Amino acid sequence: MRLANDRERETMVMVVVKQEKRLLEATAVGKSERLRRPTIRDVATVAGVSRATVSRVINGGHYVSGDKSAAVNEAIDRLRFSVNHTARNLATRRTGSVAFVISEAQEGLFEDPNFGVLITTCSMEVMRLEGHLVVMAAGEPSSQVHLANYLRAGHVDGALLAPTFRDEPLLDGLAGGDLPIVSFGRPFRYEKEVSWVSVDDHAAVRQIIAYLTSRGHRSIATITGPLNLSGGWWRLEGYREALGPRFRESLVAYGDWSYESGRVGARDLLERHPELDAIFVASDLMAGGAILELRRAGRRVPEDVAVAGFDDSKAAISTEPPLTTMRHPLAQLAREAVRMLFAMIDGQQDGPEHLMLPPELIIRGSA
Repeated sequence: MRLANDRERETMVMVVVKQEKRLLEATAVGKSERLRRPTIRDVATVAGVSRATVSRVINGGHYVSGDKSAAVNEAIDRLRFSVNHTARNLATRRTGSVAFVISEAQEGLFEDPNFGVLITTCSMEVMRLEGHLVVMAAGEPSSQVHLANYLRAGHVDGALLAPTFRDEPLLDGLAGGDLPIVSFGRPFRYEKEVSWVSVDDHAAVRQIIAYLTSRGHRSIATITGPLNLSGGWWRLEGYREALGPRFRESLVAYGDWSYESGRVGARDLLERHPELDAIFVASDLMAGGAILELRRAGRRVPEDVAVAGFDDSKAAISTEPPLTTMRHPLAQLAREAVRMLFAMIDGQQDGPEHLMLPPELIIRGSA
């Protein structure tokens, strides 16, 4: 009985196999054509263009006419073509990864809201271009040397550099090499050699000092960012130029972008200049600390002392009153930086590119 059942089962399996074989043969458009994965050559044939044109469309559509792009995309949909990333990376010797490098102490990294905007926007843009963003932090000089060696070894296709410090070894190890890099902020000593994106810090501060002056303020102090970063340096230079003959060193307090340094800076300025009636603070976060210290000293904002910041971050609307500030177009800078980097990776950009975006004054209740 069991033997009979085994024979019946074997017969049924043979019937199913034969049926599946006939079904495949009947529905195939050429046996091999039905089973193999569509290639760029197939897309080019259907679209009536060259393989190079298909490749350019897949990699962003640069230098391809609208008609040809439409034909290629229609062929891709028709053939259900998808890019074989592993094969492409092996052929092009690419990793598909881009590094976002932060040369900042860990405590500063988590306090500064700007990093979150930059990382989030860069990640979205890199993913849109079918890449992956890898965040790497190296605050100590020895770590930066090690990281520069790692990046140059071909583990990533390019690197986005968060604002770099004046004398750090990271740029020394990367500038002039084969790895495509783009810096946020004008990099000290490598301003001509390295691609970078930045807001016009210098013009921004001159604009906000002109605004404070137009409101009748005469004793205008400032709390700077770190002067070994381009943002801190150029904002101080803009303040110095805007004040002209009214500039005095005693009107300057030196901060480090942190909330606490804004509080301490405002306290020091009040001790030196009890008569001051306005403070330009080089970041919104520090401005929040400055407003707290002014309130503790019995000064009303803006009635007694006007306060203006820089960034237009979330910190600007969390102060009381809300902060008048210069808008720092971080998301736009991030998108432009990724565009620059991929142009370099794809070989479409030969020399360094520099982009400086205009500032925008946002007026709220603090000034």
